[in-house]
Amino acid sequence: MQMMKAAVLKDYSPRFEIEEVPKPVITEPDDVIAKVLVASICGTDVSLSTKPGSSYGDMVGRILGHEFVAEVTEVGPAVKNYKPGDRIVANPNSYCGVCPACRAGYRNHCQNMKLMGITVPGAFAEYIKTSEFLAFPMSKETPLEHAVFAEPLSCAENGFSRIDIHPGETVVVFGCGPIGLMFAQLARKSGGRVVCVEPKDGRIAIAEKLGFTVIKPCPDLKDKLIALWGRRANFCIDAAGRQLPVAIDCSEFRATILCFATSRLPETDGPLPNLGPIQGKELTIKGSFIINDSMPKAITVIENECIDFDPIITHHIGLDELTKGINLMRSGEGMEIIVDVEKSLKTL
Repeated sequence: MQMMKAAVLKDYSPRFEIEEVPKPVITEPDDVIAKVLVASICGTDVSLSTKPGSSYGDMVGRILGHEFVAEVTEVGPAVKNYKPGDRIVANPNSYCGVCPACRAGYRNHCQNMKLMGITVPGAFAEYIKTSEFLAFPMSKETPLEHAVFAEPLSCAENGFSRIDIHPGETVVVFGCGPIGLMFAQLARKSGGRVVCVEPKDGRIAIAEKLGFTVIKPCPDLKDKLIALWGRRANFCIDAAGRQLPVAIDCSEFRATILCFATSRLPETDGPLPNLGPIQGKELTIKGSFIINDSMPKAITVIENECIDFDPIITHHIGLDELTKGINLMRSGEGMEIIVDVEKSLKTL
């Protein structure tokens, strides 16, 4: 059995350690094995590695990570589109193709989904295994630190496909994390007049560097938007979570609200807000969940440099510094944290 190095979650403090684990092997005709070049840390990785009691079971002992760029090293006998040396990114969510959701075309809601970095070994490792169906070619001309945005941008693209922004329409994006700033740039490229809402000074500075007007959360947010635009928002995008009540208040008549991040309204958050304006304003509220056939579009956006990723990247770390990276994100100091897997493993 061949072995490889991987960062394994040891406890929820969190603590990761580099260990020797079995290297993935070809077991299905369409398997693709690839050497991880770079990965990045998602908020999901932070949550799973710091909060026991996940619906996916105990995460201790697992290899996390699902945002990555890799180089193909082996392919199964049925693989036709990839060969060793090709650079790929991948959809980390493996679909069964036969459940009712898959047959209806909603593969992102597959009832038998396998999740890389959660239910199967992830990208915080020397090698990963995916399938030809889930792998996508990425140009070697594209910088690795940009290519690694393929998975999160695909999630944003899936949500963005559910709204229809036209030039001159007003857009509020709640949250200036990596996803929020991707949404903001997509909205601006569509001609939208964009305002971001964010409480953290560090993230405000990055958003302003990208050219966005940022307002801190406040009771009179609606009035500030009217003063700026002469009207409320035609579109609200919640990339922060739990912003639905504020979005409803800030929305113009017949506006659309996209709930990308969790917008739960549990009793522990206090009394439920007045939801009457949903009817009174004729609002449309839509949800968005992970990737649904949006990876090719995201790759095109990345390869054509349609989005500025550089200000969003705050740190480069080695695989052996994964604990540090998780804590940087927990503190809010880190935004997009690039894990230089191949480079760092050469020194371990």
